[in-house]
Amino acid sequence: MIVAITGATATGKSKLALKLAKEFNGYILNGDSRQVYKELNIGTAKPSPQEIKKSRIEHELFGHVSIEENYNLYRYQKEAFEVLNKKKDKTTFLVGGTGLYIDSVVYNYKLKEVNEKKEKREELEKLTLEELQKKIGRDIEKLNESDRQNPRRLIRFLEKEKISYKKGKPLEHIYFVLNKDFHIIEKNIEKRIEGMFRKGLLEENEELFKKGKHEKINTIGYKEFREFFKKEITLEEVKEKIFLNTRKYAKRQITWFKRNRNAIWVEDYEEVYNNLKSLITSLKS
Repeated sequence: MIVAITGATATGKSKLALKLAKEFNGYILNGDSRQVYKELNIGTAKPSPQEIKKSRIEHELFGHVSIEENYNLYRYQKEAFEVLNKKKDKTTFLVGGTGLYIDSVVYNYKLKEVNEKKEKREELEKLTLEELQKKIGRDIEKLNESDRQNPRRLIRFLEKEKISYKKGKPLEHIYFVLNKDFHIIEKNIEKRIEGMFRKGLLEENEELFKKGKHEKINTIGYKEFREFFKKEITLEEVKEKIFLNTRKYAKRQITWFKRNRNAIWVEDYEEVYNNLKSLITSLKS
């Protein structure tokens, strides 16, 4: 059975799921689209190898690909199903805030990679900024203001593979959404950002910048440093941008999860535990 533990960022999903996995003989399956990358650690709040080892709970699909690889929903779902088939005897705690990734698993999306004819990079590079923006069309709303003005980012966006999907027959699951007052989420985001800087978020970004990998990253906690490295903003302004972007992202996550009529909205561990205990008891009877 799959137990989805979802919700907005900074609601305590990982901590709660770890506690449940120990209680119900389970393992953790990553449901976060950024925590799959090996180079992105502190800024994604990914559990470190030391933390995973200390927990004594198996963690799957964390930090197993490079940001230089072509990783998408199609590949994620394929790998997640491989893990599920391998661990049929254990309870799967699918944990994360990427609603599309999580739903692709529990609702068994039928995915299809759309192989559209793509222009060669040389041809795209001949286009003006305005022409690139026009070619992207309405999808340009998915990009932030800085990327909309960056030809390299626009070309990379146009080169991305597109995926179509529709829901299949849902897998056996129970879907929890951690529900916190948004003021609490904001406070937690502020604390998390300060904690990330103490752990070395600046140094992590500097290392990526030195290796020439920073331009490939469009992730909160990393993209905000670009202007800092150009000496256009201060470190305090970087923190403020990370906070505002994370806050917006949390609101988008909440909107996504509210669409799920089957989701059980909970506030703490006890609620999840009692729901799970009742479900397991009913399945055995």
